[in-house]
Amino acid sequence: MGRRIRRAVMVGAVAAVVLGAVGAYLVRDPSPVGYWRSADARATYLERYDRALRDLPAPSETRDVRTGYGIVRAYRFGTPRPGEAPILLVPGRSSGVPMWADVVARLRDREVYAVDALGDAGMSVQDRPLAGADDQAAWLAETMTALGIGRAHLVGHSFGAWSAANLSVRHPDRVATLTLWEPILVFAGLRWQMYVATLPSALPFLPESWRRKGLASIGGADEADTTGSPIGAMIDAGAAGYRAALPTPVQPDDAALARLTMPVFVGLGGRSTVTDTAAAEQRARTLPNATVRVWPDGTHSLPMEYPDELLAELSAVQARQPS
Repeated sequence: MGRRIRRAVMVGAVAAVVLGAVGAYLVRDPSPVGYWRSADARATYLERYDRALRDLPAPSETRDVRTGYGIVRAYRFGTPRPGEAPILLVPGRSSGVPMWADVVARLRDREVYAVDALGDAGMSVQDRPLAGADDQAAWLAETMTALGIGRAHLVGHSFGAWSAANLSVRHPDRVATLTLWEPILVFAGLRWQMYVATLPSALPFLPESWRRKGLASIGGADEADTTGSPIGAMIDAGAAGYRAALPTPVQPDDAALARLTMPVFVGLGGRSTVTDTAAAEQRARTLPNATVRVWPDGTHSLPMEYPDELLAELSAVQARQPS
């Protein structure tokens, strides 16, 4: 799969990051939980999800675990290492487990869990509202408990990086190391261009072509890439067909960030259209045990652009955990 095609993984997913703030404000919806807009939309998504999932190694185990907020779909890959915490992957918006194809393929010798987020497109089923950051942390912590994970090497991208940091602030004892790839609203605010690009997704009466152009500009890819791969097609179906019900990310204050004493890696794209890279880098470097790296030519689709380099940083941050 070519680099530009891999970047399509994030093109549709990332735009939904601000739909909780922009879309919920402009197009109010009384539903307290996420839902599919139609049976046809769900069927299309499921077919594309199954196709995209084939790009991943075969999971060792597939489970649907009950939490207080709904049922979470989880997959386990790879081989456990005695005495070593597993890796837990938290996806960006509208992308789900298939976004991690490049990552999981490179971690065959590790025990890796990946989940579909509650309140978002995927195989998880939300049945209780996520009222805020506490609830977002709670369902993820409950999922870890149900899977028998005491502590994990937590890895997140975009909204998933905010969710991973949010859990780490509230339950630092559950996190061995924290890896954040292009996190949104953790260290800095969103760029104004992000709101402009996502308006077509928030206003369903606008032309479909406008939505795809906006999503492509966020992911740093051509418009054709949004549906040019199985993952891109899946994300496009999820963004169009699923009405997400997620809490609006709240940026942690200095006191909260000070609780992130575990080894942390923060990867940022110098050409990101989502986050103020300079501001995020400056604040991330204030963490007591953090490594921060900026790829000057990187976009918000960083995991698809530099998978080998990012996984090398993942190994490095794990080597820094206390013995």
